[in-house]
Amino acid sequence: MIVVLAVYLCEDNPEQLQHYTDIVQRYIMINDYDMQVALATPSPAALLADLKANPPEYALFFLDIEFPAEDTSGLETAIAIRQRLGFAEIVFVTTHSEMALLTFERKVEPMDFIVKDVGREQIDQKLRENVDYGYQRYTNYLSNTENLFSYTIGGREFSLPMGDVYFVATAETPHKVTVHAASQLVEFPGFLKDIADQYPELYRTDKSFLVNLDNVSGIDETNRRLSFPNGDQTDVATRRFHEVKTLVQKHLKS
Repeated sequence: MIVVLAVYLCEDNPEQLQHYTDIVQRYIMINDYDMQVALATPSPAALLADLKANPPEYALFFLDIEFPAEDTSGLETAIAIRQRLGFAEIVFVTTHSEMALLTFERKVEPMDFIVKDVGREQIDQKLRENVDYGYQRYTNYLSNTENLFSYTIGGREFSLPMGDVYFVATAETPHKVTVHAASQLVEFPGFLKDIADQYPELYRTDKSFLVNLDNVSGIDETNRRLSFPNGDQTDVATRRFHEVKTLVQKHLKS
């Protein structure tokens, strides 16, 4: 699947929650970011329950600090988030500016602290700035930690974890290739040779395929074909079959 930064908003004022959500969603759409609002809720308990049921890989949070009707504060929620998620950027949006120091003392390490009494226009601008900054930190984190397969369509860059890629094949459309992954099939401009140079971990089984041998689920020796968990198959050139067979069998045994 395409890697996405999940966004969560938690604010007990329904009008403010809706407004913040609208600002964030609109800004994500305008900038075409690989982000999505996963949840907007007035309840920190509901937020934590959702994170437990559907933990995101990467997340950006906009949290109030005080929830008078709830047993859990925004600060306690942030601490729980830190304990549960590996990558979480946290922004507090609150009237309680005096709490800023406490968030650092409790090792929450928020990305920013937006004070509500600066006015709606400035709050909106700070929300947009933090969407930008959160997305920048997220993409920097990915580039430093993930082995990614990247491609460009219409000037926009997409990324997939290399572990999700099954193979890349020449497309029927000239000067285009297709990437076959765990949950998608995408066609984009490119040449197999350039991709082979960029991603040496993909093995060229014949003139039309670059294969991630780690994801091969079976081998058909009679027809010299490799199969994958989703049922897709690729050909293997006769002169390369023995080497591919040895590599695949070693992987399947492990």
